Amino acid sequence: MPPVTVTPHDRAVAALEPFGTLPDWLAAVMRPERLEESLRRHATGLGDGGPALVSAETDQLRAKGERWLVRVLVTLAWPDRDEHSEVALVGELHPPHLPGRADDGAVVASEGEPARPGEPGWRVRLPDLRLELTAEESDGALPSLGDLVDPDASARLIEGMLHDAGYPSARVATTVPTVARYKPGSRCTIVYDVTYDPPSAALPNPVIAKTHQGEKGVRSHEAMTALWATALSSGDAAVIAEPLGYLVDGHIQLQGPVPEDRILKDLAHEAFQTEDPVLLDDLRLHLRATALALAALHTSGAELGATVGFGDEVADARSLVDELARTVPDLARWAEPTLTLLEAADRRIPADPQVSSHNSFSPAQVLLGPGAPAIIDFDSAAMGEPAMDVGRFRAGLRCVGVPALAKGPGGYREDRVRARLDLLDDLCDAFLDAYRSRAPVTSERVALWESLDLFTSLLHTWTKGRIEKVTPRLATLRHSLGNPLLPS
Repeated sequence: MPPVTVTPHDRAVAALEPFGTLPDWLAAVMRPERLEESLRRHATGLGDGGPALVSAETDQLRAKGERWLVRVLVTLAWPDRDEHSEVALVGELHPPHLPGRADDGAVVASEGEPARPGEPGWRVRLPDLRLELTAEESDGALPSLGDLVDPDASARLIEGMLHDAGYPSARVATTVPTVARYKPGSRCTIVYDVTYDPPSAALPNPVIAKTHQGEKGVRSHEAMTALWATALSSGDAAVIAEPLGYLVDGHIQLQGPVPEDRILKDLAHEAFQTEDPVLLDDLRLHLRATALALAALHTSGAELGATVGFGDEVADARSLVDELARTVPDLARWAEPTLTLLEAADRRIPADPQVSSHNSFSPAQVLLGPGAPAIIDFDSAAMGEPAMDVGRFRAGLRCVGVPALAKGPGGYREDRVRARLDLLDDLCDAFLDAYRSRAPVTSERVALWESLDLFTSLLHTWTKGRIEKVTPRLATLRHSLGNPLLPS
């Protein structure tokens, strides 16, 4: 009998198998029923005359070295109040093989006096989940957030920034701020309905402010300014927001509006979940328009300050693996064959020339409106090969399409997963064909970037405790690694 040949692809796919099951100590904190049970058992101050626990869920979980940082949202019902209140708790999850302090359920105040649930100083330890939590205070990582959500302070801030942006006649009477997205300690996006005095249709309305921890805001503003100076500002093939300014001291970025009826990701999710032929046809049309919009971005001629290559992204993936391996040592062994396979393929297939790129392009960054698609979120924009954005978008579409099976009849039954992967192959290939009708890109490089992005997404199911996404992302990555365009 001839010897069986085991290819690098075979080794990579086989090694990925353990990624399909998160350890219980990590998965447990992402299960609301486990969290609620533990809080009722260990957190004094709940019930017995105090507030009753209505619900609890882990809002954020991320690995940072040997530490796992957690943010939990708790909803409380108070005996003397008609409305429920939401309390954010932040703290650490202690892995079982590392020493922790989650061994006492007592709730204490910083002065040693009992603290009421939700008040500053409220602390609780959940020994069964190895969690240690305390009430969240103000967001020190985003010092401008207070002014940005205050109507009077934001009106003054926006007026000054509009004057510097070339709108000297702007007089802001009032603003109505609405928090659109908020990731504590990282970023916040706020949309303002602005009333001008006197009113003027020539002034931007609404306006959008973003504040970030670190330098992502200035990188986004500089990229958008470079892109706005090209034909993209016409909005013919792609729409981008007008950059209106950046305040270095407050890390505040201001930009104009873009037309929006729907996010492409939401359309895709509904189409995949319902399998409605009309919605799927609508999705195809919007995917084609998005491919043309991306090609317009890539051929704009804008020069961006940062550059990104495939080796940089592999290095980031390796850093993520190293971080996870501090608490799950075997994980490095599971990941290595895939990283080795992708690095070898990168060496065999030369990269295309770099172009102005989004660098985090996915269906969530595309807004659908009456005209061309709008592209948003240029926080990571850089010069990169075109396959980077094309591959990442295709990976992002797959990460919407496969998980949509979860609530359907049969769930992740093998035949349903296969049919969904075939449908996604068809949609992704149509997207690539539409892009290539306007701009060149090497198909093998697209497959390479797509697989790397899917591998990184699988790692994030662990770093962020996304237990519901482990199965679909593992299946999607295995399928991607089998792409015949990807050398093995």
